[in-house]
Amino acid sequence: MTTNRRNHYRLLHVQPDAPAAVIKAAYRALIATRHPDVGGNEYEAVLLNDAYAVLSDPAKRAAYDARRAARTASRHGTAQPAASAHPTPPAHVCPMCHLGLPSHVDRNTRCARCHAPLAPVRVTGSRGKPMDRRGIPRVSKSDWAIMYVDWRSDAIDVRMRDLSLDGISVYSGLELPLHRVVRIVGQSFDVVATAVGCRRLDAVFTVHASLASALFAESTGGFVSATA
Repeated sequence: MTTNRRNHYRLLHVQPDAPAAVIKAAYRALIATRHPDVGGNEYEAVLLNDAYAVLSDPAKRAAYDARRAARTASRHGTAQPAASAHPTPPAHVCPMCHLGLPSHVDRNTRCARCHAPLAPVRVTGSRGKPMDRRGIPRVSKSDWAIMYVDWRSDAIDVRMRDLSLDGISVYSGLELPLHRVVRIVGQSFDVVATAVGCRRLDAVFTVHASLASALFAESTGGFVSATA
């Protein structure tokens, strides 16, 4: 992908707050006339493809918007808080499909659209205080689970590697980009997590992800429970 500071929104003739459907329609209309196969300019087609590749991916778009905001603040001499290394969806929407949350969310609440768990992960000790990382129970298990890389996609099989109250690791045949939000469902858990690492060994990828929301079964042996 071409690395530059061109305005992707301007290239696609859309506003920065344009919804995904508008961006997709604008890209299709432009590429239909700019593609070399129909007599267009190859360089312009590359720019359009680059812009759409960023703006059509929620994680890449969020990172791009953050960089634009930082550059704008720098030009105006105003400080901006440092962007998170692992951006997460806003707290007021489902972390998987971005549907607005209901007025009340408890440990069993699921999204009305994608059925993902909505309860945020809280890591606390027996007295309700934050638990030291060394005290968080971790497990290694070789069970199979299923993973959704998009709320509308089909599930793919993954092999469990590790699970804790703040992270999950699986073996997958699919490479995941950083910050990709996925849903992973096992026999005793259902979590939404953001990919923070992906390492390849031969044809298998080890995916590490940070939990955004989760529903754990009550204590069932190897896996931790929601009340652990």
